[in-house]
Amino acid sequence: MKYGFIGLGNMAGAILQGMHQSGRFGQDTLMGYDVDQGKMDALARSVGLQAMASEAAVAQACDVLVLAVKPQMADGVLDKLKDALDEKKLVITVLAGKPLAYYASHLMPGVPVIRVLPNLNALAGRSTTGLCVNEHVSQQQLALTTALFEAVGSVMTLPEAQATAFSALTGAAPAFVFAFTDALASAGVKAGFPRDTAQALAADMLMGSAALTQQSGQHPAQLI
Repeated sequence: MKYGFIGLGNMAGAILQGMHQSGRFGQDTLMGYDVDQGKMDALARSVGLQAMASEAAVAQACDVLVLAVKPQMADGVLDKLKDALDEKKLVITVLAGKPLAYYASHLMPGVPVIRVLPNLNALAGRSTTGLCVNEHVSQQQLALTTALFEAVGSVMTLPEAQATAFSALTGAAPAFVFAFTDALASAGVKAGFPRDTAQALAADMLMGSAALTQQSGQHPAQLI
């Protein structure tokens, strides 16, 4: 099974690093393309990514295509790929704001598409990721995609009608956590701790509190 990535920004890089570190994906199975040659070179060194000459070259050579370009580039990229993508290839997309119906209108009929909703915590291997599938996705393809994204965190499948709510809860919420962490750390600085110590204490406390919430099975309000 060969995995092709189009767009090699932070999210694609985090996914590739997670795949590499999991040990479940051979280096000879990873290929990708980005307009930035430096990104391809860096991932070739770190995970053994095979740098390809174009988007179409990736689509033709892979079994699973991971689309990770900026949303505003999607129309142009899909126009280049549509002839290379058929019902035998799985398309995984991490593009924000593009529903499954969008891909149905840009690809040939019958192409299996999985819309993935990761978050920034994938950079630390702790993404909370949602998967929405179209009617052409098999159970085997869903299991494969689940395993792929479990390399960078937890995964759940959900109906696309819940995608917006899921993204609001898991995609935007880390920013609130970061703001809260900063406020705690700043309070620690005012209490006399160095900034790096205060930040480490705040982050460690938050991780411990999250673990207690998960492990206790209690409503968070009961833990206050």
